[in-house]
Amino acid sequence: MNSFAVPANPARSTPSLIFFGLVLWALGVLILRLAVGGGWLDNPVSLASVYALTIVGTWPLIPLLTRLAGLPRTATVEASALVCGTAVTIDGLVIGFAPWIYASDIADAKAVAGTLLWAIGVALILGFVRRPAA
Repeated sequence: MNSFAVPANPARSTPSLIFFGLVLWALGVLILRLAVGGGWLDNPVSLASVYALTIVGTWPLIPLLTRLAGLPRTATVEASALVCGTAVTIDGLVIGFAPWIYASDIADAKAVAGTLLWAIGVALILGFVRRPAA
C-alpha cells in the first residue's frame, strides 16, 4: 500500500497546508523582491516571462503539497485551495496594511501583489488540472 492510500486526516493536514501556504507566500515575496530589484516587473515582456515561469514553477508543487500533508491524491483540489487561500489572505493583508513588505515604491508593491495573485490563481487552476481522474 502506498502513502496515497492512507485516509485523509484533516486535523493533521489542515495546519500543515496553512503552514505551506505561508512558506510559499514568503518564498514568492523573496523571489519577487529580487525581480523588482532586477527590473523584471517593469516592462510587459519581462513581466510576461515572470508570469510564464510561475506556471512552470508551480506545476511540480501541486502533487508535492498533498504528499507533504499526508493526503491522498484525490485531495489535490482541497489541498491547493487551502494553501492558496492562506496565501491570498496574507497578500490582501499586506497590500492593504503593509505594502512596504513587498517594495518601498507603491507601484512596485502593487506589481508584486498582482504577480502573487496571478501565482495563486495559477496554483488553483493547476490543482484542478492535476487532480486524478475519478
